[in-house]
Amino acid sequence: MSWHSDDTHGPDGLPDGLWPDDDRLAAELREALAEAALREQVAATARVAYSAHRGMLALREELDADLLLLGLVHDSLGHAPLAGVRDRSGQPSRTLVFEGDGVGVEVEVGERAVEGQLIPARPGRVTLRRPDGDVASTDTDEVGYFRIEAHPEGPVRLLCTSAYGVCVTEWLAW
Repeated sequence: MSWHSDDTHGPDGLPDGLWPDDDRLAAELREALAEAALREQVAATARVAYSAHRGMLALREELDADLLLLGLVHDSLGHAPLAGVRDRSGQPSRTLVFEGDGVGVEVEVGERAVEGQLIPARPGRVTLRRPDGDVASTDTDEVGYFRIEAHPEGPVRLLCTSAYGVCVTEWLAW
């Protein structure tokens, strides 16, 4: 609106802010309310974004400063199966290898479980995580072997904790 309360004349030059008809007044009221609804929607979105940002900062502070992101270096789905090699379980499994800065994790994703080994071999703890929270955790044995009885849908990652520090795989749809 171009008219302000400190103006001496209204939008059509009428004194004391009078509108020439009710339709014009209703149209300007709708416009003002629409602006308020948009302003509230933007403010609500900003509050959600700020809250999410603060939550990520809090999570970041909780994690060890030595957190290392492991990148996917091998995915068996991207390679043709070897001729003459058979899986004794009868079910196809998926092999994934994640590496980063001298550490890694090899994983085999089956129909009912995720199992693997930390590299280099070492005891530790492995957590299977979805964006909405942890699915399951387990301790590894002395050579880093672990098995988690789960097959979650959607994006997941592994959080691996050991004497070498904390590392996490990139998000992957299993």
